[in-house]
Amino acid sequence: MPSSDVVICAAGGGKTTKIVADALADPTQRVAILTYTDNNVRGIRECIVDQNRVPAAHIEVLSWFTFLLREMTRPYQNVLYSERVRGIHWVAGRSDPYATADKVGRYYFGNGDLVYSDKIARFACECEIASKGMVFARLRERFDRIYIDEIQDMAGYDLELLEAMMRAGVNLSLVGDHRQPTFRTNYAGKNRGYGGYKIIKKFREWQKKKLCSLDYQLHTHRCNQEITDFADALYPAEPKTTSKNLIRTGHDGVFLISMPDVAAYIAKYQPQILRYDKNSDCAGFDAMNFGISKGMTFDRVLIFPTKIMGKWLNTGVDSHIDGSRAKTYVAVTRARYSVTFVHAKNAVLPGITPYKQTRRAPARAVAKPAQLDMS
Repeated sequence: MPSSDVVICAAGGGKTTKIVADALADPTQRVAILTYTDNNVRGIRECIVDQNRVPAAHIEVLSWFTFLLREMTRPYQNVLYSERVRGIHWVAGRSDPYATADKVGRYYFGNGDLVYSDKIARFACECEIASKGMVFARLRERFDRIYIDEIQDMAGYDLELLEAMMRAGVNLSLVGDHRQPTFRTNYAGKNRGYGGYKIIKKFREWQKKKLCSLDYQLHTHRCNQEITDFADALYPAEPKTTSKNLIRTGHDGVFLISMPDVAAYIAKYQPQILRYDKNSDCAGFDAMNFGISKGMTFDRVLIFPTKIMGKWLNTGVDSHIDGSRAKTYVAVTRARYSVTFVHAKNAVLPGITPYKQTRRAPARAVAKPAQLDMS
């Protein structure tokens, strides 16, 4: 059996809690937990304290780029480059497209001692080759297992590096949900065919090569079954998810509401208002962007859809949601009990009910404050 594994967890499945529980289980094991964003780093550290009461000495929690710089680049950089790598040169797109890899200083570095963020993973791969395996040998000595949370964020040469690590016997546990690719570590041209949702193809290739096992955790503790079924319909080819949230509040599921009823609805249920981005028309109500809401949990959400999302609600034509599918999945799966779209027309999508005003409020009318659960 391969020593590495990939675990796909549905939204609200408790993946971060599981990672931390596994890492805490054996304090004799030296463990690293890696993730892309600083918010996730903080969330994992808080989860460790919640479960363990104190920080765990055998666990290091690092951002992906801190790990690449500290553990993969600096220890053996001299096999390729004599000047000390001081830090990372952040690029929003692709760095120096005209440079060639044989010109190490220009290709990998900006300002001489800052390695480009879209090329640091490739630099680590080249250091491993040039040092004849010393980079990964050191890594095996440092850590008994390395967990990577939000694996769907990885892109470009990150995927080459991870495959090389598995081949070298570095024990990896990669956890995430390819249906929620709201961020990516870089925009390098390498592995373009595995970006976003399509990263699942890479996982299946690794499984076929017997480099890792691939498993799904098909449950959510957050969303009720109506919301879960609606979210699953956004990715019909994926395995179906079972909800473990059996609480009924009297207002449960997925709804449509007309604009004239929105103010009364907000006053009654206190939902978190979500929008695609700052350009979305939310009728003057304060709202949070879909992407920012990732990792959060609310009792109820109220979604102001974009015009193209409105066409999707009207027609059910799948192509209308293509450009916003992942973020829509994130937005829908933030809610425990109800998701409501502000949309004047009837929807043909299954699982959506027109909202009707009732005189008597449900037992749980007021949502709890937002909770960052890192699921």
